[in-house]
Order: sequence, then C-alpha cells, then structure tokens
Amino acid sequence: MIRSIFIISVFLGYFAQCQEIPNGDFENWEQKPYGEEPTNWGEYSLQFLHSIIPGILDSTVVKSEDAYSGSYAMELRTKGLTGFLSDTIIAMAMLNLKNANMDSAMMKIDSSLESFSGYIKQNLIDSVENSTAILISVYSKGELIGIGSEEFVEDIIEYTRFNIPIMYFDDLKGDSISISVIAGNSDAPLPGNIMLLDNFKLNYKSVPQSIEEQNLSKIEVYPNPFIDQFSIELNASETQEYEIYSLMGKVVLRGTIKPNMNSINLANLSPNTYILKTGNQTIKLIKKK
Repeated sequence: MIRSIFIISVFLGYFAQCQEIPNGDFENWEQKPYGEEPTNWGEYSLQFLHSIIPGILDSTVVKSEDAYSGSYAMELRTKGLTGFLSDTIIAMAMLNLKNANMDSAMMKIDSSLESFSGYIKQNLIDSVENSTAILISVYSKGELIGIGSEEFVEDIIEYTRFNIPIMYFDDLKGDSISISVIAGNSDAPLPGNIMLLDNFKLNYKSVPQSIEEQNLSKIEVYPNPFIDQFSIELNASETQEYEIYSLMGKVVLRGTIKPNMNSINLANLSPNTYILKTGNQTIKLIKKK
C-alpha cells in the first residue's frame, strides 16, 4: 500500500561522534606463520589458503612505515601464485577475523552508524576494470540491515581521507558490523596492487534535537525475493532516479522509475542480495535461483 509517512522527531543535538575501531591506527602487530598481521585484523585469503596448504604464500598484508600518522599503516599487496596453483591472490583484510570460516569477524556497536572514515593511498596495476574496495555491513540480531561501500578506481598518490556513508534498508538499530578491505577486483585479478590504509573511524549521529516533519513518498517492491524481475509502485507526481548496488558497492544498474507501476529486469545478474536506492529510501533486494 502506497502512503505518505509523516515522521516527527525530537532532536537533542546533531553532531557526529566517533567510536574507536580496535587497532584502527594499525600500530599493533602480531607474528603469524606466514608473516606479521595487524592485531584485531585477519587476512582472509591467507587463512583460507593455509588451511589447505600451509606455507603456500607469504603475507598479503604487511606493516608499512609509510603511515598517515603514527609509526605504521596497513599495506595490502595483491600477489600471484605460480606452479600448478597459478592464480592471483587478492589481498583481503577483515576486522576480528579468527579463521577461514569467518567466525567472529564482527564488532559490537551500540548505536546506528552514520559513516566509516579513514585515509587511503594506493598504486593500481593498469587496467580498466581494476579497483580496490572497502565494505562495511551492519547487522541487527544477525540480519543484514545496511551497508556502506566504496570502490577506489585510480592511483592515490598522497594519503586522502575517505568517508563512506551507511545505507540502511531497515528501521532496526544496528548491533554489530563487519569490515572488509579488498585490494583487488575479481573482474580484473592482476597481481601488483598496493593499498595503504590508516586511521579508521566509526562515525555516529547523536539523537536529533529540533522537531522536524518529513513527508516521504514510499515505494513498494514486489515480489521480493524475485527470480528475474520485480515491480516498483511509486506514489509520486514525478519520475525518480534509482541505482541498484551489489553488496560490494558496485552500481549494477541505473535508471528512472515513473509514477505508479514500473518493472525492472535483472535477469542478467546472478542470484544474490542487491541494494535498491532511490531518493531517500534504500531497499534490500533478493534475487533467487
């Protein structure tokens, strides 16, 4: 049912608050069988490979003295395997990663998250499709309720601040997050990418302070989950632009939706979870087999 929603909220101050990420400045490191690893962080690619063939590859995450501040930064290096397992290993670091099954790769939070920020510097191997990415997933009681992600598609010569907003598609309060840093793109898996990161922060909003009324034109999507296509019903007098994102933050489709009924075909995409964003609304889409 299409309806307009009036939201009345009471604001008690409106400013961003920061929460520390464990070892978000990458000053603390631990020795592992394949090399040093930042405390509270884990290398997914290496943990997976070493669970199969110990010693097959040395670390893809290294301690760098080329830091934005302090003594060290986290450096990710995408590498190549030779021999019968010839392949490119895309460096991937995850917060609180304990093993190759991704157990405990989460962090508890106590409020809705506004954004995730930090500093990046990188050198990409030349490729049209090559990129790096950072992904933040927000959960409530184990259910995915929001994501924040950004692709970095070019060389960044000097440390540059990034700030990744969180897109929510549920009204639930987040209670935990996962953070993944990926130094390559599976569409162009080339060895040689170097990605440096420092000073990670979680940024929160305080409770709103003045009384504000908003009139939101809701859209409805059905069926959801869907197989190849779904319909959107829009209660508005003008068309709206929309974007559909993968969970890695990549835009897979852009377009416009018209008032009343619309049909969007995603038959060319693989079954997965996607994010529909239009106006100030974000909706989780599930494409099934």
